[in-house]
Amino acid sequence: MTPFPIQSNVLDMAFWQRLGFPMSPFPPRDSLRSLMAREFSAWLEVSATRSPGIWSFVSVLIAILVPTAVGLLWIETLSARNLSLLFLIGILYVGVRHGMWTALFAALPAFLSYNFFIVKPRFSLSIAPGDILAFTTFLIGALLVGGLAGRLSDRAREAKLGLRNITSLFEASRDLSGAIDLAAAAERLLWHLENAGCRAAIWIADAERLLLYAYSTNLSTDCIDEMDVSFLASDWVDEIGVACKRLRLRAGDSVVGGAVIWPLPEESVVRLDQHWIQTLLELGAVAIDRARLITEIADTRIIAEKEGLRTALLSSLSHDLRTPIATILASATSLQEHDENFDAATRLDLLGTIQDQAERLNRFVLNLLEMTRLESGALRLNCALIDPGEAMASSLKRLERQLGGHRWVRVFDNGGRRIYVDPVLIEQALVNVIENAIEHAPFDSTIAATITSTASHVMLSVEDEGPGIPAGEIDRVFDKFFSGHGDRRRASGVGLGLSVTRGLIESFGGSVQAVSPTVDDHGTRIDICLPAHPALETTE
Repeated sequence: MTPFPIQSNVLDMAFWQRLGFPMSPFPPRDSLRSLMAREFSAWLEVSATRSPGIWSFVSVLIAILVPTAVGLLWIETLSARNLSLLFLIGILYVGVRHGMWTALFAALPAFLSYNFFIVKPRFSLSIAPGDILAFTTFLIGALLVGGLAGRLSDRAREAKLGLRNITSLFEASRDLSGAIDLAAAAERLLWHLENAGCRAAIWIADAERLLLYAYSTNLSTDCIDEMDVSFLASDWVDEIGVACKRLRLRAGDSVVGGAVIWPLPEESVVRLDQHWIQTLLELGAVAIDRARLITEIADTRIIAEKEGLRTALLSSLSHDLRTPIATILASATSLQEHDENFDAATRLDLLGTIQDQAERLNRFVLNLLEMTRLESGALRLNCALIDPGEAMASSLKRLERQLGGHRWVRVFDNGGRRIYVDPVLIEQALVNVIENAIEHAPFDSTIAATITSTASHVMLSVEDEGPGIPAGEIDRVFDKFFSGHGDRRRASGVGLGLSVTRGLIESFGGSVQAVSPTVDDHGTRIDICLPAHPALETTE
């Protein structure tokens, strides 16, 4: 199995506490690494491979030859009993390096070499009667030393492999938890399987069918198409073969998909641990199920938002359409039925009311139409270079009657620069801003319309002396159907004009923002920023 590096996250105490442990079973990262460095130095490094190979037998040969050679050189200086310790050290090395069974195997040739080369009579396997107890003790000691050292090595190897598995699964869990859609969950699950040393394909259930979401690039489509992946069948049984594994992805009692796992091209069997594979697939199934729930929640939220917009639109139709229509009908009826009772001034006033309400109704319908076009992408622009002062003046002219109850100030200083906009739509955007200021400004207060410019931008601003916008609402004043929850909501309107203005200005490549308060703790200013263009020069 491909080794997995130890990551610091698996050693966090919070991780083990979430798994139900009262405290981390491992020391901190630095102390753990130093501990492992002390217990398993470079020459004692354990490997994940358990089957004895050619190097195991080479190690056994070296562990026997080295003590034998030393014994032959020092036989005259050291006694045979002292030289037996060298053979025990060799068996100990074999046990630590290659495991219990290799160490037990090494004990027999060590016993024979010790008897043949070291103990008298030398170069003979015969045992003197007085040495039977010594030889028996040596053999038993060699078996015990090799067995215990090998058993300890096996346990250390298993612990190291288990730590790698836990680390890899924790990293996979953390990675998969960040998947927010089905494709991302399938791709991340595939990545972890490939990183572990195999090839795979991931299917995800969609209603009553399975869709292939991710597969290894070195897999042929024919290999995938020929594979039986009836994971949704009621009689499905997972296939746990050595050359191919077909496993369901289950989240609780539901089947969310399936996975097929193949070995790498240069290998004939899948070398991954089955329990590790099953645990990783369970994590992947949970991630897929979570991503599906996220999608369903998002869809539900969109539906709820649409329902809220529909409710707000019906509310606007019942108010912003009914009110001007009722006013127009009342004024027209009064003129028709009581015309002879009215003087000229009253008739003009009623006619002016009809005109104002009709224009208000027209603006409301235009805003609805423009919002629909903006959201559907069907807005068509007929842009031209125009004087921003003319656009602002024309907008003020359209609202001249509504401005009658206020003092208004015009300061236009655009430095001869032009803006590239649709003349009709920029006027509609400015009318929405000015009308918003009129509705929220106190009677007989000042409304200022200003134009300033820099080398690259033209700023069109409308400022009122109203109560201002609460700090928590200033980022929402351009949202559709937002009318606020502060003092500004006393004004009429359903909150569509500024939203349309933002959409139109952004279609011109500009931006719009609200600034409040502007003076002391009251007042609001809407700033429209558009790219500046030099005026075209004409030649005679």
